[in-house]
Amino acid sequence: MTLLFVQPIPLLFLGGLALSLIGLFALRLTVVSKPAQSGGSDDRHELTFEGDMLVDACPRARAALSHEDLEEGPLTRLSERLADIFPGFAHSFAAAQTESARFELSDVTTDGPISVKVDCQPKRTRFVVTGLPHLLARKVLVDRAVTDANERELTVLRNTVSTSPAVIWRESSAGDIDWVNSAYLELAEGVDPNDCTLWPPKRLFDGAAITPPGETPHARRAPLTLQDGTTRWFDITSHGHGNATVHYACDSSKTVQAEETLRNFMQTLTQTFAALPVGLAIFDRSRQLQLFNPALMELTTLEPEWLAARPTLYDVINRMREKRMLPERKDFKDWRRKLVELENSAVNGTYLETWVLPTGQTYKVTGRPHPEGAVAFLIEDVSAEISLTRKFRRELEVSQSLLDNLPQAIAVFDASGNLTLSNEAYSTLWGTDPELVLEQTNIVDASSHWQTKSLPTPLWGDVREFVSHAGERVEWFGSADLEDGGQLACRFLPLAGGATLVSFEPANALPADFSPLASLNN
Repeated sequence: MTLLFVQPIPLLFLGGLALSLIGLFALRLTVVSKPAQSGGSDDRHELTFEGDMLVDACPRARAALSHEDLEEGPLTRLSERLADIFPGFAHSFAAAQTESARFELSDVTTDGPISVKVDCQPKRTRFVVTGLPHLLARKVLVDRAVTDANERELTVLRNTVSTSPAVIWRESSAGDIDWVNSAYLELAEGVDPNDCTLWPPKRLFDGAAITPPGETPHARRAPLTLQDGTTRWFDITSHGHGNATVHYACDSSKTVQAEETLRNFMQTLTQTFAALPVGLAIFDRSRQLQLFNPALMELTTLEPEWLAARPTLYDVINRMREKRMLPERKDFKDWRRKLVELENSAVNGTYLETWVLPTGQTYKVTGRPHPEGAVAFLIEDVSAEISLTRKFRRELEVSQSLLDNLPQAIAVFDASGNLTLSNEAYSTLWGTDPELVLEQTNIVDASSHWQTKSLPTPLWGDVREFVSHAGERVEWFGSADLEDGGQLACRFLPLAGGATLVSFEPANALPADFSPLASLNN
């Protein structure tokens, strides 16, 4: 950008003719302070003086000067500037003026090389300076649009910081607070209203570790007790800016409260699970153990300190296999396949298996999916139930064998009238399938079938009423004639729980004093 001066520079050309002064004013330009800086070696400026008056300058030098520079004595300003850079400049310049001589000085600074050539004549002095973009100026011209944009941006930044809910303050290198935002003052007033008007304000927090640029900040959580006795929690992060440190404190009271609620909830769950006889193991989505109860340690014989290290599901299974707390598998490939099936079916909520261990114990293992991809396993020792079931099944088999060896045809109906028990003699007499009879037959169906195999008799209607009767009942007898000419002796005996025993036998096959119930008891 070419600068136009508000004060004309008198120029003197060859032939001794003086040009008229030209006064031009730059539009929309203002003056702001800026330290002079040195530039590269291509910044070459040529200036010619007559006495203390600047009479000629190259275009580059003109662009680097302002009217204020010219008003304050340009030769003196230039000499002082060069004397700051070259310690021997003042002595060399004075000697050259006395002897009308030339001299040259150069140096290398952090901003690059700087050189000056001075040619002193009786009436004129010519300077050639290289490496200083602004020879005299401590003031440079700036476009007002730029400053207006900077002012608007500064206003936005001030409003943003002022209305920020985060508590922000800055500390100098000496550790003193030199700036705070509105949220800091409001918080300080809540702690102690008497100290909020003092400067510097009261320190509310100690800073966190300073975060270098480009790295992720690590917050430090700190409590703050207000005047009303309530405690608020803040996450504090600190960032270095030059010789100062800026601290940010964000309110985390709700987060702390939520964490405390979650912690109490987990303690309640832990206490509840601790009393369960069922082993519980919950694995997260990465299949690491997150929660277990004492019953799991007892059932799997896994050490509590090992479980507390949060092993993976595969580690737990392998450890149980080493301790022989898993069913035997044929080979390792089969074992790996079963392990994958276990995880997949548990995620789907369909895993339910009974493990018969080499130790003789029987475990029922259930897999259930949990939110966020977690999986829970329940391990229950059902050895006693399995043993009782097997014992009961053996007793039923013995009882059924006893009934099948009786000569009488026997059928037992429950209080609802459903057939619950019969023997081989019954199936032979009435021509029925034992399995179908037990699954589908009630007293109505059975008596209707008896009626089709016998001559008409009111006996079967009486039997239906007797079996379905809910009041007090007594034993009674009856007889029925079969279509093939045989005659049956029938006995109807009430049993405990509203059940009824019905027995059939040939009328002339046994002694008159024979009792089928007595035979059953024997």
